[in-house]
Amino acid sequence: MNLLLLSLLFALALWAMISMYRSRNRKKAELLLPVRSASIIKIHSYKSFGIIATIRFKYDLTPQIGDRLHEEGNIYQITGVVTPDPVQEQPKDTWDCRLVKI
Repeated sequence: MNLLLLSLLFALALWAMISMYRSRNRKKAELLLPVRSASIIKIHSYKSFGIIATIRFKYDLTPQIGDRLHEEGNIYQITGVVTPDPVQEQPKDTWDCRLVKI
């Protein structure tokens, strides 16, 4: 009985150590993802939508969902991109994006 209980506790401890190791490595890998050069022009916080910001990118590439930005010591991840209205004149390097603070 004691041997069974001891082996069960050992298996549980081993599983917990492996889970913590995998979780730590996953978080470390997320921090090493590249961060795009951009500056946030306006930022608005909404309860229903989250953070919506007007962002000026330093390169003409269209922002993609999952891209990361660094602004004033904070890292943000883009979770949505608003397609610009073709009728309105908007600089082609400026986009409205939904952000999540990481």
